[in-house]
Amino acid sequence: MKIKGKKLDGPNYDVIVFPRVDGDIVIKVQCVLDYTPFTDKFELPVAPKVQMRGSKDWKPNTEDPTYNAAIEKYSTYKTNWMMLKSLEINDDLEWETVDMADPETWGNYVQELEEAGFADMHIAKIINSVAGINGLNDDMMEAAKERFLAEESALRLRNSLQDAADNTAPGDVASD
Repeated sequence: MKIKGKKLDGPNYDVIVFPRVDGDIVIKVQCVLDYTPFTDKFELPVAPKVQMRGSKDWKPNTEDPTYNAAIEKYSTYKTNWMMLKSLEINDDLEWETVDMADPETWGNYVQELEEAGFADMHIAKIINSVAGINGLNDDMMEAAKERFLAEESALRLRNSLQDAADNTAPGDVASD
């Protein structure tokens, strides 16, 4: 596939550079395109059915504490998995306590970043970049839309000025 003649080659990614006295730290975050490895291992929890008094219909009981705990666990696993998959683009990044075969360890990435000397705001930047690159940040999507619209407006103005220049004889004054 091409857009404006440019071939798109792989998922989008972002680069974060943390300046350090002993050398900048570059961290890339990449869009996760395939959640199948996660969904093959983890099924979305289903709420138990409950029959309301005086009704023959069964409805999902989304207030069930066991269901809510299962949803919370599933969501945490999926978020941590997405975070780690987004960071896999960094070939030189090695986790010491994260084991992709053990979802209970996936959240350890935060502690490892802290122990490596990343400040809370740096960790938040990484998390927000992952959310943004995966299309989960409305502010980033809106900013991209505004950039696109501004570029389109500037292009129309440039084309309009070029058309006026092309249609004006040398020495004539262009009219509005």
